[in-house]
Amino acid sequence: MKGTKNFIIQLDEIYSETFKTKGGLKIYGNVDFTAERQSNRIATVVGVPELYNTKIKKGYEVLIDASPLYRQIYRGNKQWYQAMIDEDKNQFYLDTSMVICYRKNKDEEWIGFGENCLVKPILESQEKIKTPLKLPDNVSKPNFKGKVSMCYSNAELNELGVFNGDKLYMDIRGGVKYWFEGKEYWWVRTKDIHAKIGLN
Repeated sequence: MKGTKNFIIQLDEIYSETFKTKGGLKIYGNVDFTAERQSNRIATVVGVPELYNTKIKKGYEVLIDASPLYRQIYRGNKQWYQAMIDEDKNQFYLDTSMVICYRKNKDEEWIGFGENCLVKPILESQEKIKTPLKLPDNVSKPNFKGKVSMCYSNAELNELGVFNGDKLYMDIRGGVKYWFEGKEYWWVRTKDIHAKIGLN
């Protein structure tokens, strides 16, 4: 199968029954309310877009924006998947902007696709919780001031000298929470990355 402007992807399953908390606890969820945590983010490419030049080949794995897997409920009726191609095979079409990372196979490391990359926030400073309740002195909350650690960089950032493991400053307004394999990341774009920490 070939696409014109879109990737054709296939999922082993659309949703998993459970998701993990930060502490590793496995929880059964209702996908009507926790779709972003239970949706499968890892897909296999079964067709590449003919009108788009890409390094991604048929058979590669991709991390996807899972929003095409979400289904709205209106007046008690759940809408069908708008991007589904083949229900029996769990195949969907996916715009190129919705592919976040890719890899050749499970033995390879993820690579950011296009302007996409995945980072983890660095919560280093502490700030007192403002509350009328009487709390112990050691109760505080982590504060994010724009520092992140690069997890899966893209080719454009690599050319600028940004690689996996680097500490960076990013736009605090950028980034979307992104879960896969039980871990939480932030999905950001190249334009959200400001500078590398530790350079003079």
